[in-house]
Formats: sequence, structure tokens, C-alpha cells
Amino acid sequence: MIEYSDRSTLAEAAAQRLRRAIVVGDLAPAARLRLRDLVAHYGVGATPLREALNRLVAEGLVVLEGHRGFSVPPVTRAHLLDITRTRQLVEPEALRLAMADGGREWEDEVVASLSLLRRAIEQHEPGSTEWLDRYESRHHRFHRALIAACPLPSLLRFCDDLYVQKTRYRRLMGSAAPDWALALRVHEALAEGTLQRRPATAEALRQHIGTTAEHVLALLGEVPPDPAPMD
Repeated sequence: MIEYSDRSTLAEAAAQRLRRAIVVGDLAPAARLRLRDLVAHYGVGATPLREALNRLVAEGLVVLEGHRGFSVPPVTRAHLLDITRTRQLVEPEALRLAMADGGREWEDEVVASLSLLRRAIEQHEPGSTEWLDRYESRHHRFHRALIAACPLPSLLRFCDDLYVQKTRYRRLMGSAAPDWALALRVHEALAEGTLQRRPATAEALRQHIGTTAEHVLALLGEVPPDPAPMD
């Protein structure tokens, strides 16, 4: 059993491991999260694990249903549309505020994060989990960078929680883009519009956020596939 002098540190470490397992699909949608099983698997005590699970409930990555306990949220059409439409409402607003308030350091991070994302796309390795993890990390950094200058911390945290929930759906499909060159151009256009403080960039971001839902629903045979790159 792992021991930490600081229980909050142990809980955060457990939350990080659980978060990743849920997002990448190691813990399947709708899976029950029994404390005794998690204690045995992760080598962490029940108290910090319960704290970690409650943190993930607040982030929307774990469901708590009274006497039934904790579970991974199911993957459903309704949930996908919920997080997509909510993100389409809040993230463009965060971008508008960032463009109004951002300074040189913010601009530098947008440029740097785009460069790292570009390199990951150019080094695309089909079927490589290591590459996919690297791409996802850089993709997340880029989207964080776009809105980082937003002066509302609560809005930024909410945007980040929604992003991570959306990532679970994208990982379900292996983050497969129909056209990686197009995906890069879309992100380059978002960065350029952001750095030039173009108001229309917020609408471009809103449309970009909708593409994961379109692809997932297309896989389910519910709507025609959209050729735009996923977000």
C-alpha cells in the first residue's frame, strides 16, 4: 500500500490516475467504480480514493447515484449533445474575453502551443497510443492557450472540465481525423484569428467544437458525416 504524509496529495494522485483511465477508456463507460476494487488495483486507501472520486464527480467524469455508488458516465447521444452545446456557449465567450484582455505572454503561448500541435500532427503515427497521448496533450494545451487570458477563473475551469469530458468521446474514436492536413489548417486559422483579435474567430471556434458530436453521431448512423476535423 502506498503511503503519503499529505492525504490531499494522495487523493490528487488518485484523481489523476482515475481521470486518465476514464478519459482513455481503460475504465469503460457505465462501469461501476467499487472502492474495494479500486483500493486493490491502485494500492491506495479507501479515504483518499473516495475523495478522488468526489473530485471527479464535480468535474463530470464520475456519476454518484445514492446507494448505487460511483460509476463512469455512460456514453450517450444526450450527454454528448449536452456537453457539446454547453461548450459551444461558454468557450467562445471565454475566447472573446481573452482576445480583449490578452497580452504578449498570452500571444506567445498561443504561438508555442500551435507549434507543438503542428509537430504532433506532422509526426502522426497511426495506431500508436504513445503518439495519441502526445497529440491529445498538445491539442489540450492549444485550446487552453486560446482562452488563457480570459480574466474569469471559474469560466476557465468550467471550459476545461467540458473539454476533458468531450475528449472521452474523441478517444472513443481514436482521435481519428478524416484529414490531418485539414485539421492543422483549421487550428492554424483559429490561432491566426485569435492573435489578430478578429471577433469572427469566436464563431469559428463554436463551429469547430461541434464537429466531434457530428462525427460520433455519424458513426451511430444518426447524421451524415461532416468532413471538418474533430475537436
